[in-house]
Amino acid sequence: MTLGNRILELRAHMGLSQEEFGELFGSTRQTVSRWELDLALPEISKIVKMARICGVTTDSILSDGISTFDADFDRFVCGVYRKKDVLIVETEKIALVYLERGDTLCAELYEGMLQNKTLRAAVAYALKDKKASYAYWDGSGKMTANYDAEDITGRKFDRKQLDGMRRVETFLADRGKNQLPTVPEAGFKTCLRKWRTGTKFYCRYGQILACVYLNGMEYFFHLEPQQQENIYCGVTAADAFELGACIGKQYFRIRHLGDDSAKFTVSFSWLNEPFNKVSPPSGENGIDFASCDRKIEKVKRYGDDWITVSNCGDELTYYRDDGNMIERFEV
Repeated sequence: MTLGNRILELRAHMGLSQEEFGELFGSTRQTVSRWELDLALPEISKIVKMARICGVTTDSILSDGISTFDADFDRFVCGVYRKKDVLIVETEKIALVYLERGDTLCAELYEGMLQNKTLRAAVAYALKDKKASYAYWDGSGKMTANYDAEDITGRKFDRKQLDGMRRVETFLADRGKNQLPTVPEAGFKTCLRKWRTGTKFYCRYGQILACVYLNGMEYFFHLEPQQQENIYCGVTAADAFELGACIGKQYFRIRHLGDDSAKFTVSFSWLNEPFNKVSPPSGENGIDFASCDRKIEKVKRYGDDWITVSNCGDELTYYRDDGNMIERFEV
C-alpha cells in the first residue's frame, strides 16, 4: 500500500473531495491528485497536520505496510450489478444507475470517492410522450434542469441496494502499475481495448459525460441540453478487432434530440431482454459489409499514441493518455 493509497484512504474516510481535502492543507485539487497517484510527495509539515486532523499517527501514513486505521486495508471492489429492471455500475469514483419504471426509462449518475457518492445528473425518458426530463449539477454546484428537481438535490448513492442484486462483473481500479502500450508495441486491437478500459468523466461547456468501458461493454451517460438537448444514456456492446471497433446491440439507450426530428430519435431495449456481446464481423480483412448489421468503426489514421476511427460519418479519436480518463481498471 503506497503513500498515495493511504492519503486517498484518509480523504475517503472523511468524505471529502480532493479540492476540500486540499484546502485543509493549503493545497490545490491537482496537488492532492498527484499525491494520491504517487506522482508527488506532500511536505512533512503537511503529513503531520494530516495525521492530527485525521486522528492517526504519522507513522501510519508514512510507513509502508502499516494500515492507516490499524486494520487491514480492503481495496474497494468495483462491480456491475443487475436484476430484472435495474442495472448498476459502480467504480471507485462514479456510479451509473439504469432502471425502468413502467414506460419510463431512468438513468442516474453519481460522483464521489468510494462510499461517498452524490447524485450529479439524472434523466427520465417517457416512451409514450417521447419526453425527456433531466437535471445536472456543473462543477460550481449550479443545477441545470427542465423541471423542478429540487427534491433530488443532495441525494446519496445507497450501496445497500446492491445487496439484493446479482454481481455480474468484478474488477479493481488500477493504481498506475501497468504502462499502456503504444500502437507499434501492441497493434490496434490491444490498444483500443486497453486505452478505453476505465472511467471517463467530464463536466464542462454545458454538457456532462461519464463512460465506463469494461470487457467489451460500454456504460455511458451523456447530456448536452444547452446545445441541442441531446441525451445518450445506456449500454452498448463495443469491442475492438484488428482494423478498428465493432459496435453491436444496445439496450436501455436513450437518444433524444430536442425537436424529435432526427431518425431514431429514441431507440431502446428493455433491461431484461437478452443481450449478447458483440463479435467482430468475418470476411476479407475482418469485415463483411454485405451481411453485417452492426456499426463498424474502422481505423482511419493513427500515430504511436492515438487512433482515429470512423464513427457514422464522423470521426472519433482515442488517446493513449486521455485527460478525461479518471481511473483505469485491472481486468
